[in-house]
Amino acid sequence: MNSDDLLNTGEVLRILNIPKHKLVYLFESRKLRREDFLTLQNGQRVYRQSDLNKIKQTLFEVSAK
Repeated sequence: MNSDDLLNTGEVLRILNIPKHKLVYLFESRKLRREDFLTLQNGQRVYRQSDLNKIKQTLFEVSAK
């Protein structure tokens, strides 16, 4: 996967092997900020490889508490 490739939410969930509600929780609890992620004009959020690393790190921090 190229570092410039964009992934949709479903692809991110498959790659990280997490249920959707965990990703939703990270955004709703403001552990991740929506404005830090790219959103297309149609409202769909897309992710870069660097975003995956940020999500993984946040999941780890939340699970460590």
